[in-house]
Formats: sequence, C-alpha cells, structure tokens
Amino acid sequence: MALELYSGSLKQVSGKFFASGSFEVTEEELENFEKKFPHKTKHVTDTQLFH
Repeated sequence: MALELYSGSLKQVSGKFFASGSFEVTEEELENFEKKFPHKTKHVTDTQLFH
C-alpha cells in the first residue's frame, strides 16, 4: 500500500499485495500479548476504520 507524494508519482509502479497471516490473531492471542505491557486504557473513536 502506498500514498503518492505528488500526482502521478506511482504511475509506473505495479505489483500485488499479499497480506501475511501474522496479522491475523485471535482475541485470546491479543490479550495474552498485551499482558506483557503495562495496563493502558483503550480509546475507540468514530474515525477509526475498525472498532
């Protein structure tokens, strides 16, 4: 994924994006991972893509 810094800068660029399975985790895996860090309050806003 990319964002052009100026119009037409990606005109000659092509390819495919393959998402890694490492980005797919269960809620349980996420909770176990987060236990390694100090507690934090989660904030969800209407502007987030996924909430």
